[in-house]
Amino acid sequence: MVLDEQKIEQEAKEILDKFAEALKSVDKVDVDSYVDRDEFERVEGEGKESIVGFKERVLQNAPEHDDDFILVEKGSWK
Repeated sequence: MVLDEQKIEQEAKEILDKFAEALKSVDKVDVDSYVDRDEFERVEGEGKESIVGFKERVLQNAPEHDDDFILVEKGSWK
């Protein structure tokens, strides 16, 4: 099992390295972009039934969270 995980990690690293190398050839575009909408906020619907425990699993994956929200600082991923 550990061997499979190491192989997967190595393959993922190779894929990311290839992608990073490919991005080097892409010209950077410095453009202020935005979406112009008629409605500022979306209209909330009835929603769908969610998977039991999904919210808790998502919150557990977050580095910082409280009972209901993922706590982040704007731009902290940079």
